Amino acid sequence: MGTNRKIAQTRSDGYWDIRVFHRTKQGKRDPRFLLKCGCCNEQLQVYYGEDSLEINGIMGSVDNWRELLLPLLDMKLPGQTRQKLKHAPSGRAKKSVTKQEKREPPGRKSLNAP
Repeated sequence: MGTNRKIAQTRSDGYWDIRVFHRTKQGKRDPRFLLKCGCCNEQLQVYYGEDSLEINGIMGSVDNWRELLLPLLDMKLPGQTRQKLKHAPSGRAKKSVTKQEKREPPGRKSLNAP
């Protein structure tokens, strides 16, 4: 038996890559997503219909699942930090400084200054 190369794939952030499989609607069977762990064969089945979701055998409306799951995605866990976005430089022009001003310490007047 060959090695499944999809197992044990890691992401750039260090977590296992979740394997995702999709099955379309077949007769009376609803379409589903099958999510498998990246390092083992544990799985999560998500069946979806017009306005409902069944996640691992638990049936609920889409709105109900949204209320339960969306706060988890926004939650910050201890030791977990979000990367700060690098801001683009503002459109303000910087004050130009002459070579003589660079050489002199602040607060000291130049002898050539009026």
